[in-house]
Amino acid sequence: MKVRILVNANAKAVRYNKIPNKAFYNFLSNHVSMRITRSIDEIDEAVQDCWDSDQDLVLLATGDGGLHRFMSSFIKIYNTRQLPNGSTKQLPVFATLRSGTANLVTRILGCKGKPIKAVERLFTILQNVKSPKELPRIKQKLLAISDGIHERFGFIAGSGLLYNFFQEYYKGSKYSVLKFFNILIKMILSLFTGTGYLNRLASSMEARLRLDEKLLTLSRWKMLAVSAIDTKVVFFKAFKVRGLIDQIHIKAGNPSRLAIIRNIPNLFFNRTLKGREVLDKITRSVHFERDSEFGYTIDGELYSAKKLTFKPGPVVEFVQI
Repeated sequence: MKVRILVNANAKAVRYNKIPNKAFYNFLSNHVSMRITRSIDEIDEAVQDCWDSDQDLVLLATGDGGLHRFMSSFIKIYNTRQLPNGSTKQLPVFATLRSGTANLVTRILGCKGKPIKAVERLFTILQNVKSPKELPRIKQKLLAISDGIHERFGFIAGSGLLYNFFQEYYKGSKYSVLKFFNILIKMILSLFTGTGYLNRLASSMEARLRLDEKLLTLSRWKMLAVSAIDTKVVFFKAFKVRGLIDQIHIKAGNPSRLAIIRNIPNLFFNRTLKGREVLDKITRSVHFERDSEFGYTIDGELYSAKKLTFKPGPVVEFVQI
């Protein structure tokens, strides 16, 4: 079995040496190789190399944002490059580590505990299997996001409050779990005290939203969040789409401060959000568009566009470690 380890040098755990490169050296062999990527262009080069060398398993040492970058590159390259007979290659099986800041996605993809221990567990598993088919794995649908020019793939994407949260998080040069929670706490305090912090992050914008090509009457939006994965955000169960291969989950709206407070029990117990200007649905496609450019995020990575289409993407497989 051919194994490739791809290390994102910009991931938090890699930068702060919680996953030192030497942690992988003991596992390298004729069948196990490693590459460190330091830019988006290098990610594409590394994925091209995986295609050329027919890797069976790819271990991704990266955070949630880097995971989206790698998934987008793998889907693009494996779907467009063809063999001499015109067919395409099957994607490798993936494994990932909790090597980002919040690790909202990597935890759901079957990775538990500290990264170095997870690496050791993975290679213990590999010693006891003869082919990729024997690996314990989970299947996960990706979210396909198109801005009319580029198609990208990730797990959770959105605009408004979701984008503004990450923009706030990336201010300055230091990023940490503590900073992540500080922003959340300030938002919650602002919600109950009526200060301007939450109002700034959740300012509404004029936009048009279509679900399965049906135009909604609501024209102002404070938040838009679309997911292809069952997930929790801190202690809230945020999305549920397990087993619905052809559908995605959207939460959106222009709720007042009182409406947000009234929905807190629904967030706790993963019930449908309620309110005249609140949307919480399972759907096949989402189209979001406005006349001027707006910011959006995919798994914490920041982009801008004038229109976005969200649909269910391909299914990928991750080893549970």
